[in-house]
Amino acid sequence: RDFTAQGVANLAAGLFGGQPVGGSVGQTALNETAGARTRWAGISSGGWMIAILLLFAPLVGQVATPTLAAVLVRAGWGTIRPAGLASMVRAGRIPAVALVATFVAVLLLPVATAVGLGVAASLLLQLNQEALDLRVVRMVPVEGGRFREVPAPAAVAAGEVVVLDVYGSMLFAGARTLQRRLPDGDAASGSTVVLRLRGRATLGPTFLRVVEEYARRLEAAGGRLYLSGIDPRVAARWNRDGAASALGGVRVFEATDLVGEATLAALDSAVRVQPVPPPVPPPDRA
Repeated sequence: RDFTAQGVANLAAGLFGGQPVGGSVGQTALNETAGARTRWAGISSGGWMIAILLLFAPLVGQVATPTLAAVLVRAGWGTIRPAGLASMVRAGRIPAVALVATFVAVLLLPVATAVGLGVAASLLLQLNQEALDLRVVRMVPVEGGRFREVPAPAAVAAGEVVVLDVYGSMLFAGARTLQRRLPDGDAASGSTVVLRLRGRATLGPTFLRVVEEYARRLEAAGGRLYLSGIDPRVAARWNRDGAASALGGVRVFEATDLVGEATLAALDSAVRVQPVPPPVPPPDRA
């Protein structure tokens, strides 16, 4: 809104022979230094500026430019908070790199451009971090309806039931990483893969494509894919948007208020439909 107001004001100033300026950042710093608390400070500053220019324009013209620069430098220095900078650096590599990139860009480029570069750098680093942080683990059922986490297998064996859980973001970058880390299902004849997704309020189109492709590979090998712990709102949105039909034979088990109930239901269903292997004939003793 600040940038929009500044742009509208510059357009209006051009109609009266004025020059476009970018003083909103300096004004914000001055307001904060003076103790401003609400957005009315910006409106008040504009009103006082109009009054001063109309009544005391000759006096304002006598103010030395270095004096105005000193006021802005003092206001800018007052907005620097060492504790806040230190907390950003300790928060991790992404905030630290974005902080340094924005600071350097502000020294060399216009403020709006510098802020845009900082935002772009943060987004790129965040996407990369999401891809690196994603982790797939296998959940092995134990007594009492609980699970033990073990490393995910590289491939799904024939006739096997594999329950997988995913840590990390599954938006665009994370979904593509998930695609690379799912166990190979080319030999999953008669197998079932249960993918646990409890707590995921947003599952985008990239994730749906990844699931659709993986389910197709499992089906081609004679296996199945189940999704457990799906948020009921997400399932309803899939049915409304037609995404559920695109998933084909993928069974969806919606989450309940009992943690793990949907996964246990999917596991029980997978075990009940597992094909019985043919008996092995006794060895020929002849």
